[in-house]
This record gives sequence, structure tokens and C-alpha cells, in this order.
Amino acid sequence: MIITLAGHVDHGKTTLVRALTGVDTDRLAEEKARGLTIDLGFAYTEHLGFVDVPGHQKFIHNMVAGVAADQHALLVIAADDGPMPQTQEHLEILSLIGVTQGTVALTKCDLVSPERLSACNREISELTRNTFLQEASIFQTSAEDTTCYADLSDHLLQQAANHQGTQDTTCFRLAIDRAFTIKGAGVVATGTVHSGEIQEGQQVYHFPSGKVLRVRSMRVEDQPAARSARGDRCALNLVGASLEDIKRGDWITAQPTQGVRSMTIRLDKASSFNRPLQHWMPVHAYHATRHSTARMALFTEAPDQQTWAEVICDTPMACHRGDRLVLRDQALDATLGGGEVLFVSETQVSRRNTLEHRKLVSAYGATDPAKSFQTLLAQLQLRMNTFQSVWNITDGSKAALMAKQQTEELGDLVVSRAQWQETLDRCLAKIAAKPTNATPGSQGRLLFNDIDEVAKPLRQPALDALTKAGKIIKRGGEYFMPQAEPTLPPELLGTWQQVEPLLDQLQAPSCGDLAKQLGRPLALLERSLLELSKTGQLTHIGNHRFYLPKRLQEIASLVQKMSEESPQGTMTVKDFRDRSGIGRNVAIDVLEFFDSKGFTRRQGNERAVLRPFAS
Repeated sequence: MIITLAGHVDHGKTTLVRALTGVDTDRLAEEKARGLTIDLGFAYTEHLGFVDVPGHQKFIHNMVAGVAADQHALLVIAADDGPMPQTQEHLEILSLIGVTQGTVALTKCDLVSPERLSACNREISELTRNTFLQEASIFQTSAEDTTCYADLSDHLLQQAANHQGTQDTTCFRLAIDRAFTIKGAGVVATGTVHSGEIQEGQQVYHFPSGKVLRVRSMRVEDQPAARSARGDRCALNLVGASLEDIKRGDWITAQPTQGVRSMTIRLDKASSFNRPLQHWMPVHAYHATRHSTARMALFTEAPDQQTWAEVICDTPMACHRGDRLVLRDQALDATLGGGEVLFVSETQVSRRNTLEHRKLVSAYGATDPAKSFQTLLAQLQLRMNTFQSVWNITDGSKAALMAKQQTEELGDLVVSRAQWQETLDRCLAKIAAKPTNATPGSQGRLLFNDIDEVAKPLRQPALDALTKAGKIIKRGGEYFMPQAEPTLPPELLGTWQQVEPLLDQLQAPSCGDLAKQLGRPLALLERSLLELSKTGQLTHIGNHRFYLPKRLQEIASLVQKMSEESPQGTMTVKDFRDRSGIGRNVAIDVLEFFDSKGFTRRQGNERAVLRPFAS
């Protein structure tokens, strides 16, 4: 069990750790010279690990870096001073970070009278009322009497024996608080495991650089180990990194991440902060060992009298649902609050206070991924890539959720099979029926926006699926039943019958090649092909080239598959040319057409898929 000490400066935290472990956690020369803890210190016994944090207000950022929710708090209070400003602030920070268990150590008891001890106990009761330490045991200690530490030590060992680690199926993350090199081994990064587990030899990623690393070996609570899990104090010997790459505030993760800049939290205001919270006020945001300047945007409404705030950071944070933030005001002289992260996004939310956005945050604010999954599924807001990233769940957990709910994947959108079938039936019935406002001759022909009975996120996927299955036909932006297909004028019908078999291939010939094969004037043929494209029989992709829509859809499906199979989610022209067998010049024409439709986007020499293809 890891124990984090907290308390006001010069209340005896370092002395207490030394008495319990025999280790002096003040390792810096400046700390020894000043008799003041500046940075985090660590000490271990067989069953306990201690994190000694600075008590001075100036080093609060280092104190926050040493605390994690699964730890046991040891609040240290000197009997001669009693609770002081940093005592209260440390207690509030522990609560904001989510610590739920702890003990109180009353130090320097030999320096005060029995009456002062009684008064100090009353002050502690007042301080801890309505906090997680309200029922905590209080142990009186003195540096002059070493026997007084035995009861405290026995109590902490008993707490360790009863300590139950949180069952965790999320991806591994370690918040780095120190990095150094060891001769013959290389770079070592230490920190607290915030989620998941890691094994020796495993591939990991460094945030924010994205570098791929390997765990050569590890130590847990200063002992050699083959694996480490949530709550552990862990040291990783990393292959693939230099000491210049790694610093406090970075993360080692099992999955690559670009980080997020927007975090919506359930905000708890610190009781010691006596100024009103302002919308868009500048703050300092602390997440594990990382810090960023930020802005705090307050929601105008939140359910159940809660206060929600979106924290928009100036630098990316490797943050996920369920993490905790601590917020301090711009002057760094007070903790204003913090709370549990409900939702994260790579960028600032554009429409924060809409009903739709509040429903989204509420759905992600469910107590566990399974409940969140069900709610988002019912709301048609289940974007699987976003869901997996926000909750930091493994691929196995994702597959289990989807199998249990019997779902269909429509690109990134996930819906229930029953809802999907209902959507297909509704679309088909709408197209087959004559709209009430239809003009004569428009039986069963509808535009995308006419099918308003179907939810917009599902409309295009349903129309595409029905078109691919041959149950409906799309021509020039209209959808209709096969029997309602428009007839072509005789002159166009003849051209269509000639060119359709010639164009029925992945590499469609150019207009010039078609004109040569058919023995027709190029200008007249191209004019006819443009007319056919207006009816939807052909798609004009530019550069004197036309495609059959079904072949273009086939190529789009190949591009989608290549994107999904690529670790980076991108592909080059060469990749596409080699996979499709289409010549380079034609491949470029096709990809530029996809870019113009918003299906793909060029990023340097690569392309990424943005949304499902709609011809």
C-alpha cells in the first residue's frame, strides 16, 4: 500500500517517515541545507511505500504530483501549531483527487501540555468534519520517544492488509514523476500506475512524443518485478528513450495518444476559496504529475444541482474519463477546486450549453463503461473511437461490450441491430410511398432531406446500404425504387448501352480512349457522358474521366478498409495504387475526387478518411 503524507510545512512529515522506515526522503542538497522538503521523496518497507510531499505553499504543484486516488493519506499535524493553512489545503487536494481513506498523525506531542493536546484534537475534529478523514484514527507521536511509532506502524500495516486494489480492465498508464539513468541499464522512469497493468518486455508509448519504447525490466515498491498494476509505485527501465526525452509530467502508456485539451469535470469548489468562480477565468490545471495553464468555462446548466466546467488547457493532457483535476487560481495562491473528469475532447467544445451536449456529457458521466455504452447507444451518440479513447478501455473490453449489446458498426458510429433494421425498413417504406407533397410523376423519388423520419446520423448509412443491396437506386441526388428508374432519351440510351460495359472496371478509361474504341467524335461523346452523369448513371470525377457509381463505391470501400488497417489511419498514393491495381495518374484523379467530396483529406503525402463515402 502506498501512503502519501500531507500537511503544513515543518510539521514533521520527513521526520515521521524516517522514524517509520529509517530512510531520509530529503535527497536534494538544498533540502538538507534548508531543512525543508522541496520535491517528492520516497521510502519503502516490506509492505508499505511512503511518498513524502512538500508542505510549503510554494511547492503545492510538487505535492499534487505525489498523490493518486488509490493511496492512503497520512495527514501530519504538529501539536504546537495545530491545523494550519496548508493542512486544510492539502486535505482539500486529497479529497479533490479522490483519496478515500487515511490516518492522522499528531506530531511534536512532547512539546505541549495535555490541555493543548486536547484542544488540538478538537481542532482536528473540526477540520476533518464531513471529509473522508472524519472517522480516521489519530496517533500521537514524538521524535523524543521512538516507542510511540509502534502503534502507528501496526495500524498502517493493518490498513495495508485490508487494502483492496480497484479492479481495472483499462489500458496501462504511468504518470512519470522522476527520470534518471543507471549505468549499464539506461533510462529509468518512475511514477504511479494510474490504470491497467504492464509486463516486462511489453511495448509502450511515451506521451507527448509518441515514441515507441520497450520495458526492459521493472521494479515495484523498490523490488524487482515482472508485472505492475494500478496503484503501484513503479520504476520502468525503458529501451528506445534518452534522458532528454523524458521528464516529470510525461506518461508511459499502453496505447498511443495525442492527448486532449478539453476536459469537462464535475466541479467541486474548495471550501477555503472565498472568491466567486468566474466563467472563462484563467486557472492552473493539475492532472497527476502534469500541469498546464488553462481557462475554465462554466456550464449554464447541469443535472442534479451539480456544477460542470470545461477546462481548456494550453498544452495537451493524457486525460481520460474518471481521472481527477486540481485547479488553482492564476496567482497560484489558492486551490479553487477540481473534480472528476466526465468527458474529454481533443479540442474545445463549440456549443457547450446545448441540450445535446449536456446529454452527451451525462452519458459519459455514467458510473462505468457498460452503463455509458447503453446510454450512448440509445441516444445515437455512440462513436466507438471516441468512446474507447474517453474511457481508455482495451480492445477486449470494447469487443465484449459490443457483443453483449448486439450492435452494428456503421463506420465509427455504432447502433443496435434492432435499431438498424428498423431504420432500413423505415427508409425503404418512405421511398416506396408517394410523399404527400409530391408532384405528379415523382412517385417514390426523394432527396436526402426528405427522409426526415430517420435520425440524421443513420440516414446516409441506411441509404448507402439500401443502394448497395440494390433495393433502391440513386440518380443525381434522388433515391427511388428500381421500378421507378427514369427512362433515358433514345440518343442517350444508345450511348449508355455502349459505354456501360466499357466503364465496368476499377480503372475506367478516359473519354479519349472511349471515343477511339467506339469510333465517335470526342466532343460529342463527352457531351453525352455529361448528360448521363446528370441522370446519375455516371459520376464525373474530372480530367475527362467518368465512373460507374457502383465501381466508385467499390473503390471507396477499399480506401476505407486500407485506412482501418493502417496503424496511423492513413495511406499514400503508392499504397492505393499497389492495392487497387489502378495506374498512378488515374489513382491521383480518383483520390482528388474523394478529397473534393470530403471523404478523404490530404495530409502531406498521405490521406486520411474523414467520413463515410457518399457519391
